[in-house]
Amino acid sequence: MSRLCLSCITFPLFLLPLCPTAAVAANSGSGASQAPPVSAALIAPIQQAFDAVARVPGSAPATAVVIVQGDAPPWIHAQGRMRADTERMVDAETRFYIASQTKSFMGLLAAVLDERGELPLTTTLAEIWPELQLPAPADARKISMADLLSHQEGLSTDTLNFLTAYVRDVPAAEYPALLATEVKTRTPGFRYANLGDLVYGAALEARTGRNWRDWLDEAVLRPLQLDDVSPRTTTVPVAQLSWNHQWDGERWRALEPKPDAVMHAAGGLVASPRAMARWMQANLGTGGVRAGLADTVFERSQRPIAQAKLADGEIDCDGYSLGWYACGYRGQRALMHPGSFNGAVSVTVLVPSVRAGMSILVNSDSAMEGLQLELMKAFIGLATGLDGEGERLRKAVADYPARAQAKAVKRRAAIDEERKSPLWGGWQWKPDAAALDACSGRFANSLYGAMQVERTAQGLVARIGAMELRLEPAQPGVFGASDDTLEAPEPLQCDAQKGSIRWREQEFARAAADS
Repeated sequence: MSRLCLSCITFPLFLLPLCPTAAVAANSGSGASQAPPVSAALIAPIQQAFDAVARVPGSAPATAVVIVQGDAPPWIHAQGRMRADTERMVDAETRFYIASQTKSFMGLLAAVLDERGELPLTTTLAEIWPELQLPAPADARKISMADLLSHQEGLSTDTLNFLTAYVRDVPAAEYPALLATEVKTRTPGFRYANLGDLVYGAALEARTGRNWRDWLDEAVLRPLQLDDVSPRTTTVPVAQLSWNHQWDGERWRALEPKPDAVMHAAGGLVASPRAMARWMQANLGTGGVRAGLADTVFERSQRPIAQAKLADGEIDCDGYSLGWYACGYRGQRALMHPGSFNGAVSVTVLVPSVRAGMSILVNSDSAMEGLQLELMKAFIGLATGLDGEGERLRKAVADYPARAQAKAVKRRAAIDEERKSPLWGGWQWKPDAAALDACSGRFANSLYGAMQVERTAQGLVARIGAMELRLEPAQPGVFGASDDTLEAPEPLQCDAQKGSIRWREQEFARAAADS
């Protein structure tokens, strides 16, 4: 059984005063202003934990936590900087990247379109692409839209995941060929991955002629008045868009927001804390915010249809719907979905029995997944009146500084270890201008598209779609390719005589104009 990847925080909570200026009550629903506020017993320990963690060097430039409870005005606690090297502070309208939480939005979209008859969840891949050839023994006639969104399609891929998340947009017309050549079969049953949502988004475009982003805007975001949720970063004012961050043990490395081209159907949304409050209320049926959509589509999107196996001995996520894990913790049931990417971590947890929810948005990944898991458990316990969750928070906060430091050390050690590999030949190569020119120019690949390699004052830089890679000479013909993330370099091989570059097991041939 896999361990839940989300665990760590805490501090003597009774020593930490509340900071009233950091929290706001957001009136999101029609009757919210008349309802009593979110319980202080629920707010206080969560806020104190976040304030303690925020004081840890290298934790996060900014965090936001949102709590909804019944019809009360949502409670929002946002603090810190949108970008570590600026003074601009986050607030309830700041957009954070929520990564894989996008899947719960896609699940609701699918339920809406199923109910409308636009794209029934029983539709198979063969009905979308009659000529589609999948690797045996996969059968396009037996894989439905519901299978895709509940991760039961029985397929896997690394290439398509990387391509859509880092390099370029993949039009629906390309999917049949990619599914035939870049996908493998796997053991049947549930296995969480991006592939199903990616293929659903492409199938929706193929069936209707409209991109999933446009459908999401029309069928979900506008009806629920989720104005601060967007699948396009270009529609968000720069002053409201948070950057992602990674801590190298001494300083922050800021990562630019993802461009529209790689905001994909499995991880392609930015959202504000205020919008996440409204999103939780809509899913819980509270605050009067469901007016634009029927109750039945929420029930359909939340109903578990796959058997998941994600547990850590305390919380057991044993089911998965069209976009939510169904979990049990100390006899209580909850729905949740996390999101993580380079420099950003988030999670939303709903406890329908008490009509409460919590959403966490963080613009760093400094051991944050583990921390959020402990916060999630504590929230379920606090919301349902279980004893002992205060102690969980105290321990989690006390443990967090060491966990954050350990992650930074582990990252640096992994990079250092990789750089010692014989592959790099000791990093002794000092190419002259002619050697650099031979590896410069425009190169083409049918999968990734164009690679433009240019000489700069700092050396060679390769641009492939949304990616920019710095090329560090290692040994003749071999460069270490690195982006802005804290990851080990990847080999990029230049064959000057052949006029080609090899990267990620793909060959890029020099374009005719550069030959």
